[in-house]
Amino acid sequence: MKRTGVLKILHDTAFPVNKLVIHPNTGFDLGFMQIKYVTKVFINTCIQDFTSGSAEPLCDAELLLLNECGANTVEMGQKLWHQLGRPDKALLIYDEGDNRLFIASK
Repeated sequence: MKRTGVLKILHDTAFPVNKLVIHPNTGFDLGFMQIKYVTKVFINTCIQDFTSGSAEPLCDAELLLLNECGANTVEMGQKLWHQLGRPDKALLIYDEGDNRLFIASK
């Protein structure tokens, strides 16, 4: 599994719950090389449940790597941000074998 460093969260009411945007450099940390990915997103669970596969995904999400997104930032919809508990920061953990993304909020 690959992970990012701690990322600042920007939330936007125009984003749907299943859209995430990160900077391409952050995407590289996760092993992403293309502009667009579809992955299962997991939130509000512990890392042990995520790694064991016992956690349930929130949704299938579109993950975009865009230069317009600031470095060390993740952009998401306000609804997803609310479901995370309105954190200021998060880190992303990606399981490339099962194409799963865990958003761990700080």
